[in-house]
Order: sequence, then C-alpha cells, then structure tokens
Amino acid sequence: MNKYFTLSFLLVFVTAILLGFSPGNLLHIQHKGLQYTLPAINVERVPALNLKQKFSIFSKKAHPVSYSFDSAVVPFSCPAKLIVQKDTTICKGDTVTLTAIKPVHVDSEPPGVWVLLINGNNIDQTAFNLKSYGYDKINQYLYSIINKRIIRYDLKTKINTEIFANNWPGNYTEFTYDYTNNRLILYHAGTDNVYAVPAAGGTWTQIGNGASDNSSYNASSFWNPITNSPGFYGGYGGFTMKNWIYENALSWIQKRANLSDCNPPKGGNLMGTSADGKTLFLFSGQGSCDGNELSGTCSLGSPWATANGMFCWLKDLYALDLNTYTFTNILPVNNSSIQYEGAMTYDYDKNRFYLFGGFQPTGDYPQNQYLVNTNKTFRYNRGTDTGFNQFVGTGAVPPAVPLNTSNGYAYYDPIDKRVIWARIDGIWAYYPDSSLIKQPKPTLVWSTGDTTTTIKVHPSQTTTYSVTYTDSPYVCKDQVTIKVDALKTQLTATTTVCNDTTRVLNAGSGFTSYLWSTGNTTSTITVDSSGVYKVTVTDSLCKVTDSTKVQFATSPKPFTIQASSDTVCPGAKDTLSIISPETGVIYNWYKVGNNTILFTGNTYITPAISQSANYVVLANTNPPICAATSATISIQVATTLSTPVVKVDTITANSVLFSWLPVPGAISYLISLDNGATFQLPAAGPTALEELVTGLGPNQTINFQVKALGKKACQESVPGSISATTLNPIGDAIFIPNSFTPNGDGNNDLFFVYGNTIKTMKLSIYNQWGQLIFYTTTQSQGWDGSYSGTKMPVGVYYYSFEATLQNNEKVKRSGSITLIR
Repeated sequence: MNKYFTLSFLLVFVTAILLGFSPGNLLHIQHKGLQYTLPAINVERVPALNLKQKFSIFSKKAHPVSYSFDSAVVPFSCPAKLIVQKDTTICKGDTVTLTAIKPVHVDSEPPGVWVLLINGNNIDQTAFNLKSYGYDKINQYLYSIINKRIIRYDLKTKINTEIFANNWPGNYTEFTYDYTNNRLILYHAGTDNVYAVPAAGGTWTQIGNGASDNSSYNASSFWNPITNSPGFYGGYGGFTMKNWIYENALSWIQKRANLSDCNPPKGGNLMGTSADGKTLFLFSGQGSCDGNELSGTCSLGSPWATANGMFCWLKDLYALDLNTYTFTNILPVNNSSIQYEGAMTYDYDKNRFYLFGGFQPTGDYPQNQYLVNTNKTFRYNRGTDTGFNQFVGTGAVPPAVPLNTSNGYAYYDPIDKRVIWARIDGIWAYYPDSSLIKQPKPTLVWSTGDTTTTIKVHPSQTTTYSVTYTDSPYVCKDQVTIKVDALKTQLTATTTVCNDTTRVLNAGSGFTSYLWSTGNTTSTITVDSSGVYKVTVTDSLCKVTDSTKVQFATSPKPFTIQASSDTVCPGAKDTLSIISPETGVIYNWYKVGNNTILFTGNTYITPAISQSANYVVLANTNPPICAATSATISIQVATTLSTPVVKVDTITANSVLFSWLPVPGAISYLISLDNGATFQLPAAGPTALEELVTGLGPNQTINFQVKALGKKACQESVPGSISATTLNPIGDAIFIPNSFTPNGDGNNDLFFVYGNTIKTMKLSIYNQWGQLIFYTTTQSQGWDGSYSGTKMPVGVYYYSFEATLQNNEKVKRSGSITLIR
C-alpha cells in the first residue's frame, strides 16, 4: 500500500467515524487487488468527500451502488438507492411494484467535442519539441525546434512544413515565439546568448548577449510584448530551484530577484497567457518554498522525488503581471482540485482554465519514471468555480499518453474558439461549447427491459431486478432481490395409471396443514377413478392450492392389419385396414423408420406407392397413458416379369412344336402366331409351357411369341419370340394332279398346284370348248369343280400354269385334268 493510498484510507476511516455508521453495516474497499473493510458511512453524504478512489459500498440493508469521487465539487452523483423498495419476500403469484429514482445531472455546461487534427503517424518524433509559448495564435501555427530543425504544424490545413534556417548557433531546444515581430527566439538555457530567425525561415542572428548559465536550466521561456523582449522564469541549478525573472533586449536583465518569500514557491511552469499577453499563468510543477533540493522535506503537497533529492508537488495556480513582475494567487496554495500534473492553458474569451491528462507524482523516484498518465480532463471557471472540476467530452476523445512520454502542451486558439492539446502521439482540438455531437438522452432501463420509473413484476421464483440510469458519461446502478416463497406440493400436473385400479397421491411433507378436495386432511390419499384432485397446503407465510389430473387406462389389445393387395403396381394406391378395431383406441399410421404420423384412423388409403414399404401402426388410448401396441404390414411394388425363353422342339412338313421355360412369378401365358398382332391362350391352357402349331405347309415360316402374365397388369413381360420353318421334302419340284374328286367327302375335293418354292403364279382352267371357267394367282386357292356356282360335269378339262420360283426361275406348264365325282 503506497503512502498516497494510506492517507486516503485513513481519511475514509476518520470520515466514517465523523459521519456516523451502523455497527451492523460494513464498507468494503478494494484497492490494487487488496480489500479493506470499514464501518459503512452514510452513503448519501459520501459525494461531498474529497477523495480520488473508487469504492463499492455494500450494506445488509441496502444494495451495491458504485460511486466515483473525483473532486470536492461533484457535478453528478448517484443517489444511495435508485430503487425505493428493499429486499423482501412474497408469496408466489403476488405482484410487486418497483420504483426507481432518476438522479439529477447538475452539470449544466455542454460536454464539448474532441476532434483529432493531426494523427500521430504524421508527427516526426525526432523533430517534436514543443514549448508553452511556441504557438502563433494569429496564424494558428504550432512550432517545434530540435536537432537543428524547425517544424511548423498548420492547424488550419493540418499540414506539417519544415522551415529552412541556417547559421545554427547549436543544437538548442529552448525557444519561444515572438508574436510582436513574427520570429522565433532561440537560446541554450538561462542567460545564454539569444538568437532569432524569421518565422518564415532564414538565417539565425544573435540579438542578445549572454554568458553560460548553470543556474537556470529548464526555466520557463516567454515573450513580453511590453518590453518587446524574451524572458524566462525560474530554472534549476546548484541544487536549488529559482523564482527569479530575467529578460533580454540586448543583454540579460534581472526583473525579479530570487526571493525567499515563497510567493510563489520556487518552481512551477508558465503555461497560458491573457489575450494581450501581458499576464502569464504559473501552474503546478515541482519546487519548494526555500528551493533547497537537498533538504529532503516537503510541506506543501504530495512528495515528488527526483534523482538527487526531493521537491514538492506544487498544486498551485498563479497570475504573473508583466507590468510589475508580481504574482497573485488564483487558487489557494496546494489546491486539492489540482489532481494531475498535466497540460494547462487559459481560455481568455470565457475566463476558463483547462487541465488535460497528466499523472500523480509519488515520493518514490524509480516509480515516478513509470507513472501512468490519464486522459481525464478538468476545467475551472474563474470567478464561478472553487476549483477544477472533471468533465468528459465526446467525439475523438484523446487516449491516455503512453508511459515515459511527455503529456504535451495545451494552447488556446481564439480564432476557432477551441483548445489545442498537442502531444507526440497526435494533436487534438477541443471545442468547449460545441453541440456538433448530440448527446444521448438520459435513459433508465430495468433488467426486465422496461424503461419507466415504476414497473410491476410477477416473479415466479426468487429474482434480482436491477436498474441502470445512464446520463452519458455517468452511470448509476442499483438492484433489489424479491424472494419468492415458492410453496409447492409434490403433485405433478398429471398422474397416469396404466393397467392398475388404484393410485396413492402424495402432497409432500413439511407443511403445516393439508386439505384435499375429497375432504381428507392427510398428506396422502388413495384414489380409484379418473378426475382432478386438489389439495391446499399452508406454511408459516403462504397458502397454495395445487392439483393433479388422474387418468386410468388399459393397454390396447393386439391387432392385425390387412391390405387390399399386398402387391401393387408402381404409382398405385393401396387400402390398409385394422382388422376388428377396438373402440376408444387411436390408431396412428407411420412408415417404418419415420416418426411422422401419416394418418390417424382405422383405414388408411396410401398415396401413390413408388417403392416397397413397411407400415407400422401404433395403437393407444387418448391420452396415451399406456405403452402403445403395434403391428406392421409390408406392401410390395410389382416389377415386370422376365421375358420368356422360347425354343423349337419338333418340326414337320405341316407342324411345329414350340416350348418355353417357366417365368418366376408368372401365373399364365399368352401366345401369338401373327407376329404379335394378337395374343391368345395356349391350346393346352393358360399355364401350359408348349404349343403345337399345325396346318402348315411345307417350307412355311412361322413367327411365334410368348409373354408371361402376373397378378398385376404391370407385371406383363416383354414377349419372347422365335421363328421356325416347316420341312420341305420335295424341294423345288412342282406337282400338278391329273384328276380330283370334288364330291364333298373331304378327300381330294380341290384341285391345287403343289410346289414349296413358288413365289408368284397364274393358274387358268378351260372346258372342252376353250371357255375359261377358273383363274387364280394364289397357290392356296384351289378349284372346287364349279363355275359361277354350278357344278361342272364329269369329264376332261384343260389347264395353263405359269410361275416364278423363289430362285426367280420361270416355269410354264399345260395339260388336262379329269373331274371325277
């Protein structure tokens, strides 16, 4: 625990005693990983404390509320309790009204807007060395001199320009801007020679004489428009700090001696000026009353260690009148509102001082090398405020400056009415009275999502409700816990009984009293019928009525499913039915492997079936109390039968015997003798596996087809086919009989020309007088011995025959035939 926190810790403890505390309440403070417990103070009086710590206050009677104490004058403070109600216990089902108090934001000044003018990437760190009075407020130029380079930052155009200069006196870094003559003044330190160069660039020229000075290092340089001279305040050397003032017109002249009256203390930094430049402001810094670094004591403020000894942290603000070279206190010495050693400047248009960033020095020199900068901002309205008050701007708010880097300098820009904060990582502009960025309206939000100050809640279980009030950047929070006496029995909403006749209902133990809807007053009752049973139980605080719906049921009987057809054609529907369905039982149909209900009922007409499927039916009572009874059925999709394999068994001159192998699944067969034009049953019956084709002539070819039939028309196979030719015992010979007997006895009744290889023919028959009585070109058409329906008499007749054979040979014959009856 460091000295600074020890002091704050003791201050809180003493204040708690002075303000009063309740012995039952504790104040828990967490700081740097350690927690400290103190008596809880009156939280409504806490904001008046002048502390720089953040606490969480917890009370057995109040809820956690976060407070941040940043100054003696608090622009905004959270009330001790946002929620009026305290923690409480209610019965389940009760309604609670919660009310929140909206805090009052007393800070009436606008937050202002930050704008990043020049990004740190556009700053050459090797050429960045600013000074309090290195700003040309007329042209809005900011100058840096280091490593024999002059860099000008144009805050209007945001362009950096290097100014050429020659005849450098040395690598000097102490400079100021002479706004009277528009030039830059440069010297080594203290009362050394003084040099000047035009602001636009040129040659360094010595304008004042001096000598080496080892007593005024790190003095604050300035320009005096009254004497038209550069000057400096203070400085360090010989183990002492100074509060003298020197000016140089042609040579250095002491305007104020190194006084020991401690007004001001020896040390500090000149930062900021009045509009006419005739009043300068001395702010904070390190020093002491007597200036003796080796004394090792500090009586003005928190210690600030150095490498060789110890100086004080000067938390002061003085005005320096350049007419009289006298200092006047603006704030009381060692002012507590100066919380950080940061960059200060003065807005003379609104008579406001601004303090940006900085750190809080400690008495530990090694630690001072690694102090953490802040990006907090403060303002002090002279004549209105009693000290610096923290504020938070919007927009591109500058972050905290990294460790071991300068916090930079601040300047007032009267042209654009803004404050410039220039640092090595960027140059920002702060517009104090800007409303460019609209501030969000204050919001009050409950954890329920409600935004009204009063809400009604109906917690069913113990619930903590929180509320957050946001008035950017301030946030206040509070919470309240509503404990619900969730009085509940062991009854479930539904009690099901399967294949049993009674059931014991148990309301649970530990209640003060019981009253069932049956009139029983015990914790358990036995029931034997369906219905709703209620019980009212009480404890020391609440009463609740609970109920259970009792349902008795018996498992469904086993059942079977029948189908209109166990085999269907693709795309056909089927009708599935429960055989002897049971009354009061619900039958749900599913496909095996899919838990989506297809149908509920006794008979299910399937949609078009494209592939074989198994169907399952689950039978249960309504509601489904017992385990379901199930049955399944398989429906097959018919497929086309395989094509019959046909062969020829026996061939004669007048017949052919065809046969075929059995086709699996076939129930009958059809044959065709006309090349598939028509089909008929086999002569031996529908299931025959052979067919004898007779009545054929020699050398006659016949095409034979067989197709198999199944149970469904869609099973009909593709016909199997084969061709056969009858025998031809006489070859290409042509035989013409010389007689025939058309007497109707069925034997030799027609006169034919016989030949197995006749392709075309002409047959003419004449009587004895040469009259044509018969003519044909068809071999199968024979003469029956008549002419025009009249039977010709017995006798001799003559024929003429012409034919073309299959080998294209021409044949002509003629002769006589005898008609015999």
